[in-house]
Amino acid sequence: MTDQPPRPRGTRARPRAQDPTKNPTAQHTPSKGSTKIMANSETALKDAMTSIEGVIGVALVDYTSGMALGTLGGGKDLDLSVAAAGNTDVVRAKARTMEMLGLKDEIEDILITLSGQYHLIRLLRGRGKSGLFLYLALDRGRANLAMARHQLKSIEADLEV
Repeated sequence: MTDQPPRPRGTRARPRAQDPTKNPTAQHTPSKGSTKIMANSETALKDAMTSIEGVIGVALVDYTSGMALGTLGGGKDLDLSVAAAGNTDVVRAKARTMEMLGLKDEIEDILITLSGQYHLIRLLRGRGKSGLFLYLALDRGRANLAMARHQLKSIEADLEV
């Protein structure tokens, strides 16, 4: 027997709230803060795609995990999730090398030049941004590298994470 008082006749018990970890169809509702972060990063990615000439794809990447937090563009020739993980290794290797050399400077960006593309990695600085980078792939024939770097720096300044 239970300690609860009897229900009046003809009424039903209220269903219990379901534990979302036990119900795969239950959806997680992000908090207002995480929604703002997601919206801001999506805005930054869209800004990069529309304001930088020759963009193939852009990603916001957490280099502690190698996970892309957001991507835009890419396609069958450029898998941005694979690029995020691979470029995480590039960032980590450069940071280790700088440490071994005793360099106390900070990495602003890393440029990888291919015959048909530029790949630009811009490490983010500021409160809440450490451990993140913006990854930008550009069509070398259509892009202006100096302008792309300038615009990416501007996008970084407006990004709140």
